[in-house]
Amino acid sequence: MAVKKKVLISLGIATVLIIGGIIMFNPFTGKDEPKYKHEQDRMVKYLAQNYEGIKKVEFKNFEKNHTTGTWSSDAVVNNIYYITFSLNGLGGEIDVTEHIAKSNNKELNIRNKAKNINISKIEVIYFEE
Repeated sequence: MAVKKKVLISLGIATVLIIGGIIMFNPFTGKDEPKYKHEQDRMVKYLAQNYEGIKKVEFKNFEKNHTTGTWSSDAVVNNIYYITFSLNGLGGEIDVTEHIAKSNNKELNIRNKAKNINISKIEVIYFEE
């Protein structure tokens, strides 16, 4: 009888763990966030800290270079400036390249000193796969 009780308890625990895992990793849990939202938020914060007048950022893509392990994302800032973000891995260092010709010879204004900025007032259009 003791063995049967242990088996039933073990099965009960396994069932609870499996159901919990399904709920935790269910794509339909009500979260409707893009896959790489955190990284896109980091890029917006970097841009706002290092450049002046950032009001809107629209991400056009977000992709990995499997050869180098770097990530890149094209974006349009304030509906005027075309840029490409480069990341040295997810969570890694961020670099910005401006496409001045595509931006009608307009450039973003670099801040003299990086400034801590709250990005909640910046309109962000996330790229979703």
